[in-house]
Amino acid sequence: MSPKNQQVSEDVYTSGDLWFSQSELQQLVVKAARGSGYCWSDAEEIGWAASWLSKFGLPGEDVVLSLMHSSELIAPTPTPQFWKESRIPHCPLRCGLALMDFAQLPEGLGTSSLVIESMLGLPCFLAFAARTARQIKHPLKIQWEEQSLFMNELAQPSVEVDKVSMEFGKIVEVKITRPNSEMAHVQTKNPQYCARVSSQSFEQLEAFAQQTLVPASDLSRLRAGGQDNPTS
Repeated sequence: MSPKNQQVSEDVYTSGDLWFSQSELQQLVVKAARGSGYCWSDAEEIGWAASWLSKFGLPGEDVVLSLMHSSELIAPTPTPQFWKESRIPHCPLRCGLALMDFAQLPEGLGTSSLVIESMLGLPCFLAFAARTARQIKHPLKIQWEEQSLFMNELAQPSVEVDKVSMEFGKIVEVKITRPNSEMAHVQTKNPQYCARVSSQSFEQLEAFAQQTLVPASDLSRLRAGGQDNPTS
């Protein structure tokens, strides 16, 4: 797991850091998400989001670890122009998946803009906003608080993605719009081919991933050896 094709400064990183390819990180996060209680289809999406974030310089593994510890979040109820605030904050994963599903419908970006109220955290959602831009073949502008960034139609973020607040526990209101010509003048972030993961984050992901394993038993040993009949 060496950082090939990526220049790094050795004195910047701690000795406990581990290097993964993007595909290795994605598969580890998929298993961890499944072990934390997500269904396999959602776990696959979380793994993809972690890899996308890491590819563009954000700590994707830490973002999804925060998500795994927040099981009380809810899915949005898509309505034209506004996905309204509710008593419980919206889940960024559910909001991202819904944005893709409703991208070109009136409940999504069919009216050219959409405001999502009361969403807990932002980074995980950014991955699906980028995916949506690729899906509709049109750049998107994401705005929250005093910040904004762009996603082009190739699912690449603007360089400002490095400055995104990573405070997962913060509730934000997000506005997504289809810009006209701004993207022509926005520099995009170059992807990284390897992901750096702290040993602490790796241990937490591994602990979740272990929950997907089946405990050893006489039956499992028999089947592992090709014996289908447990009484044979």
